[in-house]
Amino acid sequence: MTTNIKQELAAWVAQKQKIAKPRRRECVAIFFAVREDVKAAIAAGYALKTIWEHMRETGRVSFRYETFLRYVRRHITNAPPERPKQSSTVKPAAQGRGANEVMPTASSEPKRGNLSQIRSFSFDPSPKREDLI
Repeated sequence: MTTNIKQELAAWVAQKQKIAKPRRRECVAIFFAVREDVKAAIAAGYALKTIWEHMRETGRVSFRYETFLRYVRRHITNAPPERPKQSSTVKPAAQGRGANEVMPTASSEPKRGNLSQIRSFSFDPSPKREDLI
C-alpha cells in the first residue's frame, strides 16, 4: 500500500508543477490589460473586492486580492498624473538661442498680496468673562 501512496503523491506533484503560478511580470501585464475597466468600475462606485471577485470568476485576472490591491494603489490611486507627450519640434523663439543660454522663467516666490489676508490664531488660556456669559 505504501507504494500506491508514493505513486499518487508523485503524480499529484507532477500535475501541480505543470500548473504554474503566473509570474510577477505576467500579473502586471494582465493588470494593465484590465486597468481601464478597473478605473471605470471604481468611478461607478463599486468596491475593489467586488471588482476583483468578478474579474477572478470571469477569468480576467488570476492573481490574489492582495496583489490586485497593490497594483490598484501603485498604478491607479497613487499613480502620477499622465503627462501629455512632448513634441520633438523646437519652438521658433528658442531656435536662435545659444546652447548655454537659459530661458527666463516665472518667479517661483509666492505672491505677497495674499499673505496679508491670512489671519493668525493666538490662544489665550485665561478666558474673558464676557465670552463665558
